[in-house]
Amino acid sequence: MAEGFLFRYWLRRAAGLVAVLLAVLALSYPVQAGVSVAQGAEDTPMQFAVVRSNAAGCEPTCPEWISAEGAIVAATPGQFKKLLKQLAGRRLPVVVSSPGGDVDAALTLGRLIRQNRLDVAVGLTRFDGCHPAAKNCKPNEGKAAAYYGNAFAGGAYCASACPLVLAGGVRRVVGQWAYLGVHQVTTTYFRTKVLYRTKYKVVKGKKRVIEKKVVSRKNAGSYKTYEMNKSLEKKLAAYLEEMGIGDNLLAAIKSTPATTLHQIVPYTMLQMKLITSLDDAELLTAANVCKAVPAAGNCRVVTESDIEG
Repeated sequence: MAEGFLFRYWLRRAAGLVAVLLAVLALSYPVQAGVSVAQGAEDTPMQFAVVRSNAAGCEPTCPEWISAEGAIVAATPGQFKKLLKQLAGRRLPVVVSSPGGDVDAALTLGRLIRQNRLDVAVGLTRFDGCHPAAKNCKPNEGKAAAYYGNAFAGGAYCASACPLVLAGGVRRVVGQWAYLGVHQVTTTYFRTKVLYRTKYKVVKGKKRVIEKKVVSRKNAGSYKTYEMNKSLEKKLAAYLEEMGIGDNLLAAIKSTPATTLHQIVPYTMLQMKLITSLDDAELLTAANVCKAVPAAGNCRVVTESDIEG
């Protein structure tokens, strides 16, 4: 009898512990409906989308932001510049999640963000419907916004060159549930074998080239370096100083092998001045930012005339 009682006691106790654990996990990573990241989106070039909050009760005045998800490539700054032109001076925060990419493109993107006085948060957008990166996903028609959704930090990441984009924000937040990591810059050099046909004439005993024409170009292989050269180091140092970021971020980049990632925790980011507060993406995108007086600059009022039909 005693053994049966103890067994039932510990069974109830174990069930209680499991319930508590599940409750904690539910608080940490709430389950939300919608689409967050399209399959393979983290491997695709960065895509931008203007998103309006779908939080219950926020209409007719809801916050909006720019979702920026994917790898940073050479074309990324130009696409962002085009989007800013469409926004016609509206200053929306950028919610970014990226594995990194092209360093020069990241620097240009960060400067565009600072020049336009935009805030940046590391986060993901869970779209109400399809993700813009998904095949055949089309913006809403006849509605006040092309995309609706909500932004959150859990599972978002900003790695490699991405922190350089974050540095461009006026207000910069990451949050404890997002990941930020840095490592040494990898530089790839491409060799090309070029064959020329040269015509020349001899004038007073000296050869003078009169025509030089490329006959063929062949790929002669490539090689990578995993150590930052002095020129790039000076470029990064100047950029971070321009953005008001401490020297410790560059030191962390230089000291971490390119084959791994060094995670920087929020408190250390704050000491480095990489972030401006210990908040997360909700600081810029939560529905309550439109309840403040005055309302945040990324809030937009929707009237019946904004909706077709």
